Amino acid sequence: MFLSLAHASVRVKDIKESKKFYGEVLGLQHIRDFEHERLKFAFYKIGDTEIELTESKIEAYEARTVGPVDHIAFFVDDIEKEISRLRELDVVFTMDAVIEVMEFKVIFIQGPNGERIELMERIE
Repeated sequence: MFLSLAHASVRVKDIKESKKFYGEVLGLQHIRDFEHERLKFAFYKIGDTEIELTESKIEAYEARTVGPVDHIAFFVDDIEKEISRLRELDVVFTMDAVIEVMEFKVIFIQGPNGERIELMERIE
């Protein structure tokens, strides 16, 4: 039985730039960094799960252009408030407006490496 998401891994081109975005712009809690001969990692806490940012240190890994993660989805408590805050920080939105999908308000933004990030607010 699956209980919850352990982490989502996002391949990034520049881990320093990504750490600034995920930590300072999105406000996620940085919990650790890790590095080995092929990859650099940065982990961020969100609720009971983690986001793992991964930067390749080897050209063979860099050559892969399509990653396994389509997007990361975050629940937010007030989507309109987050949209205003993120627009002030010049975050790129990939949708013109919030849409309703099932019982959620949804909008997508773009991270600094082109990754898709979905913001979701439960409709009460």
